[in-house]
Amino acid sequence: MLRLFMALGLLVSIAAAVIIAWAHQLPGVMRPDREAPRSYLITNASLLDPATGSVQENGHVMVIDGRIERVGTGPLPARPDGVEPIDAGGRVLMPGLIDVHVHVFDETDLAAGLAHGVTTVRNMGGFPFHLPLASRIERGDILGPRLLTTGPILNEVGGRNGNALHETVDGANEARASVRRQYAAGFHHLKLYSNLSRESFAAIRDEAAVLGMTMSGHPVEGTPADPVDFAASLGAGFQTLEHTESIVWHALNDETDPDGVRELAQQIAANGTMIDPTLVVHENLARIVETRGAHITRPAMASYNPVIAGHEQENFEFWSQYQHDDRSRMQAFYVEVTGALHAAGVRLTVGTDSGVMVTPHGISTVREMEILVDAGLTPPEAIRAATLNGAEALGLDGEIGCLAPGCAADLILVAGDPTQDIAWLYEIDAVMRDGRWLDFDTLAALEEAGHHPSSLRTWWRLAQHTRSIH
Repeated sequence: MLRLFMALGLLVSIAAAVIIAWAHQLPGVMRPDREAPRSYLITNASLLDPATGSVQENGHVMVIDGRIERVGTGPLPARPDGVEPIDAGGRVLMPGLIDVHVHVFDETDLAAGLAHGVTTVRNMGGFPFHLPLASRIERGDILGPRLLTTGPILNEVGGRNGNALHETVDGANEARASVRRQYAAGFHHLKLYSNLSRESFAAIRDEAAVLGMTMSGHPVEGTPADPVDFAASLGAGFQTLEHTESIVWHALNDETDPDGVRELAQQIAANGTMIDPTLVVHENLARIVETRGAHITRPAMASYNPVIAGHEQENFEFWSQYQHDDRSRMQAFYVEVTGALHAAGVRLTVGTDSGVMVTPHGISTVREMEILVDAGLTPPEAIRAATLNGAEALGLDGEIGCLAPGCAADLILVAGDPTQDIAWLYEIDAVMRDGRWLDFDTLAALEEAGHHPSSLRTWWRLAQHTRSIH
């Protein structure tokens, strides 16, 4: 019997070693060439500065060691030794896109994002692998968007919208303990979910303030026995409040009364909370209903993680068989509400919920910007939402999302002018990430890498995560 247990232990150890080794096997395009330059003089560029929303022709940008040193038009500066030249060919050069709401399950999610010009993402539901992965990206071991992450999603035990990936709490003591545990693990930003009780919500907010942690998430609804008013979420200090859909559900009870919409928009504007609409994810749900499920297998789903798709299969089947048109009508209303928020002066960000509910990484970020334009933002305003506003929401204003000396050299080269037509952002010819120039062929290779998420890595990480929160 002892020999049997020893043999089983050996097999488990071997299996674990194989999985760990596999976890570090990545597409070659995601392994940066450490000898490649990170200093460039980009010339003949049409410079799109999101701070002004204008495009200036005959521009140049000097990048030294991954950071913008000079931006200008007209006569070129001298090119120092070791600085490589790039001719932009008159195309539009602008800051990379920031997606403040994604779900990363595999490194290939990052490849798919970068292939579409997304140079910073915030993962909204931390697993144990996310912080080490962010560090590897920061060190230059892996090529991908800058990765920020919340801790595990915090929700109440028995919450209406709970699932097995949430870290659930039951009252103030457990809530405070969870916040401290996340902080000790290295997470400094919290994601709060809809169904937290009043008691847990207050404890999380207070403990986060003591530890210097920031918060984002759904508006907190409380419990059926003790509902929490929407205004409590506005007063809690959220960096971003997520999902127009969730806001409409909680603040308006899904009522489409125009007076209620105007009052809500004014309430949020007066408070100053930034809103992350995530309109594209509900649009995808509506499209599943409208197409009787055909939307699930559209070509853009090539990069969607099959393990996550398997977990969502029951939802897919439900919505594929759904017989009503209310999702399409509500999607139009969510777009309308988002426009009303913008008109009232509410600052918006760009987030997608990519990685879940048939919303692929990268391409969905551009689609979200298109929907914001449908909601009434001008293309320059949608670009600002995806750059400067995103940077502010993440506490990185002046660092990313900007085209000025001192900003990180996270840039995209676009075939046409997205201030005239936001759809030009589907036509990205090159990306610079942390000073590394990724040409069109490299972007194509990154997109192809995004089509091959590892099911083994994903299963392993889901198992690690569920062990860590239960």
